[in-house]
Amino acid sequence: MARNVFFTHGTRNEQFLQQNLVEEYIKMFGMDVLYIPRQLIAKDNVFNEEVVSQFDDSYIIEAYLENFDGFQGGGDLLTKFGIRQTDEITMVISQQRFSDLISQFLLLDEDIEVGERPQEGDLIYFPLSSNYFEIKFVEHEEPFYQLGKNYTYKLKAELFEYSDEGGEFFAGDDEMIDTGYTVQYYYLVSPGQSASATPLLTGDAVSQAVVNTNGSKYNFTPTVTVTGDGTGATAHAEMIVVNVGGSIPITPATFDPTVKNGKMVGLKILNGGEGYDVSRSYIDFNDPGTAGTKPVVTPTFDSNGTLTKVEITNEGDGYDSVSQIVIDSGGSGYTTAAFDIESVPSGLSGNFTDGETVTSGTTAGTALLADWDKSEGWLKLKSPTEDFQIGELLVGNTSGASITIHSYDAMKTTDTKYSESATFETFADDIIDFSEGNPFGIGT
Repeated sequence: MARNVFFTHGTRNEQFLQQNLVEEYIKMFGMDVLYIPRQLIAKDNVFNEEVVSQFDDSYIIEAYLENFDGFQGGGDLLTKFGIRQTDEITMVISQQRFSDLISQFLLLDEDIEVGERPQEGDLIYFPLSSNYFEIKFVEHEEPFYQLGKNYTYKLKAELFEYSDEGGEFFAGDDEMIDTGYTVQYYYLVSPGQSASATPLLTGDAVSQAVVNTNGSKYNFTPTVTVTGDGTGATAHAEMIVVNVGGSIPITPATFDPTVKNGKMVGLKILNGGEGYDVSRSYIDFNDPGTAGTKPVVTPTFDSNGTLTKVEITNEGDGYDSVSQIVIDSGGSGYTTAAFDIESVPSGLSGNFTDGETVTSGTTAGTALLADWDKSEGWLKLKSPTEDFQIGELLVGNTSGASITIHSYDAMKTTDTKYSESATFETFADDIIDFSEGNPFGIGT
């Protein structure tokens, strides 16, 4: 009979939780190691083995050392060729972290045969003993399909024996080989709805605004321009409406909230007001969109009941629509008027090509497209020449596809040690002297 459909061997959310727990464990109890991929320059197709290989790049990734009581292997052996060290280690790394930090770059290198996973023959720099270990076997099914999926690679490696490998890595080049880093940007698969509003006139001046459509998917406060046959009218949009409750002031306070990616990242006091009851007054906000949360702030009043300071303790989320239009100046001479509200960011147009160069519309910077997912709405860029901004248009130089940046994952940009070879390039000369033909021997 078929199995019971009410009991699963693991849902996607359970697998995501397991993956996050594995990565957290490795980050807490592991160490940073250098992963150095081997590039095959020439290959013997008869015996299916490498003839000429080299090492050009290095990437930092966190790994857990399984050896708890010393190196494995046969230790130091005395042979007719001299003393030979046969130390072995077993390192455990996250499959997802390898994909995020390393694999996407290896897939762009035509000299790397298998870029999806760690490859036998690649090197690991072990910082505790300052040695290089060559990967001899990659175990990808241990533990065996927990919740229906595998989460780690177990790398079994032996002490590396140098045999005249080439490449920038062993040439002692002072320049960093891989200077890029990855940024994961998110864009709108489909555009949201732009806001609209109608101005009301009192005499020949603009006095009020009626919001007809609040719009959706705004990641920043849109600009508002007043058009018509008059002059001098100005207005601005607010995605968050700020209210001071608990008491009736002599003069009410006014604010200028700053919203990015649905969060209130700033709250400027334009006028602190006067006469607020210090013991009873509090600041409240309008409700956000579906599944959003209100910001939380701590106000400070002086002895006159004037608001002097606001400290944001929770930025909230879900504010991606226009709540109201505020008239700053009514102008004069208007018989007809209209609001021109900035449109919501556009969605995806076309299909990008992996490995192509993309150019930004605002900063004119460029970057290499490492990976992208059309259905989930994200792309990963390597080696950006500029810090791309939210709301900026990116265009593929080869495909002609375009997207507007909606948000980005800053965790992949702030810690450049995970992508740059700075650590190795800085300390390489102190690790091994490659000025000799055979640095592991006593001759030249």
